[in-house]
Order: sequence, then structure tokens, then C-alpha cells
Amino acid sequence: MALRKSLADLARRALKTAGFRAVAREIRGAPVQIPVDMGELRSLIFNPTYSPFFNEDEVMNVLETKLRPADIVFDVGAYCGVWAMLLARHAREVVAFEPNPGTFEVLQETIAVNRARNVSACAVAIGEESREADFWGTGSGASLQPGEHNPRRTRVQLDTLDHVAKAHSRLPDVLKIDVEGAEQQVLSGAPHCLAHARVVCIELHLEELPKFGGSPAKVADLMTRAGFVEIARSTPARLGSEDPSRLHVIYERQSEAR
Repeated sequence: MALRKSLADLARRALKTAGFRAVAREIRGAPVQIPVDMGELRSLIFNPTYSPFFNEDEVMNVLETKLRPADIVFDVGAYCGVWAMLLARHAREVVAFEPNPGTFEVLQETIAVNRARNVSACAVAIGEESREADFWGTGSGASLQPGEHNPRRTRVQLDTLDHVAKAHSRLPDVLKIDVEGAEQQVLSGAPHCLAHARVVCIELHLEELPKFGGSPAKVADLMTRAGFVEIARSTPARLGSEDPSRLHVIYERQSEAR
């Protein structure tokens, strides 16, 4: 593993020295620039159909019918920004939240190489209170909870979505949430955002939710009490097969749902 990482780092430096910052990949009918810092260089370079970190076409098929050109989207748990790039095609503005310092740098690079002027990045973890917090892990799966696969710890700023929205003087029309089990905490800290939002897309991490004191039933009850109804759900695929540890659920405000 260490040798593979060293070779990947050498390849990245060589590509950057040669002037290559990103590799273009077509995702959902249009090119997206994938920064070489995002990793998986062998697949990026030698597999022209490879689209990293996006395998949720069923979800985007629904969201595309619900997004409006004037919408403001909050992408909570934006990771490296591929989702943000796709959402930005259909919205006026996307605010992408990513607390992991290394991943945040890649997110900023994704925004830059795609010249996505309607996407901004915010380096903060979203939860149900405002404080400093330990953030565990460095890549996909990094979380506010420690685990055997997340041994490295970083201190990050934790804040509520309502507080951040007030600081930015804007409220979301659409919420996309992917926070490795802290979904219920994000929603609990966002009553004003939920009162304004029209559509909410949540990736439920079924094995991680209990570590935060949450459950799918509690999330569903919170969304019902906020005035939303479920309009779609799907199980994401990973490495070519369904991943039973995760579930995508899309909610729409009851007055909007047909």
C-alpha cells in the first residue's frame, strides 16, 4: 500500500510538472475535469469511461427533474466536488461543505479546473451545535466518529447549517446530505433551512447512524415533522454491486409533491 501511494504521488508530481492539473471525463453527457489530486490515476489515465465518485444516476435522474435555474443548493459532505459540479449545471448556486483539510483542497481544485463560478467551498463540518470537533480519517469515509479505518485525527470547526446559512445570508432550496452517519445531526441543526428547502436528498449510512444515536426511522420522522414526503429511494452501487450499508432517500415538501 505504501509503495502504491508513493508511486501515485510521483505520478501526480510528474503530471503537474508537465502542466496537467486534471483529466476530462464525460459524466451524464458533459465533461467534468477531474483533478489529478483526486487520485486513482491509473483508472483516470487508462480507462476513458471511468467516472470517479459518481455512481448514483438514479438519484440524479430524480433531482434533475426537481432542480430549478434559480435554486441555491447546499451540498453537505461534498467530498471532492463531483456532485457539486453536476448540481451546478441545473442551479444558480451551489455551496459545497467539506471539513477534511486535504479533501477540501481537492474540492477547491475541482471548482477551479472546472471554472465553476457558481460553486463555492466552505471548510466546516455540519452538525447540531457550534464548536471545535475531532474529525477522523483522510479520504472517503472520513467521519466525526473514530473507527478502525479512520485512525488519523484532525481538529475541525463544527457548526449548524442554520448558523452557516445566516452567516452567508442565504437559505437552500435544495439540500444534498452525505455525512457518514451524522445525517440526523445535520437535520437537527437546520430547522430554518428545512423550513425553506423544497427538496432534500439524504444518503443514509445505515451502519454508521447508530454511532451518532440516529436511525432511519428517526430521520424519516424528523423529515415528516418538517413537512416533507418521500418521493424516491435507491441503493447505491459500489464496485459494480449494490451496497446494502447505504440508502439514498429523496424528500420533497408535501405542498410541492405530486
